[in-house]
Amino acid sequence: MNTATSVAPATSLEIPFHLRESFEKAEARLKKSYGESPPVHDLMRLWLACASSWDIVREFEEGVLEIKGSTLRRTDEGDYDEQALNL
Repeated sequence: MNTATSVAPATSLEIPFHLRESFEKAEARLKKSYGESPPVHDLMRLWLACASSWDIVREFEEGVLEIKGSTLRRTDEGDYDEQALNL
């Protein structure tokens, strides 16, 4: 039986400085505002955990393909959030 997994631990990621910079600024702002903050790597994990598949698709379309899309958010099923539509 093959027990290998396709999931790499987060510690195996090499994050260049220019990508860590925003998280370091966020950490500093949280410390200034609240007196404490989770460490940078925890803020990165939180950011990754909060992203839906549609958030990732939108970032790719806007950042890589230069497609400017709607500010409406989609659910994980691909539908638009009806609450955002004020129906």
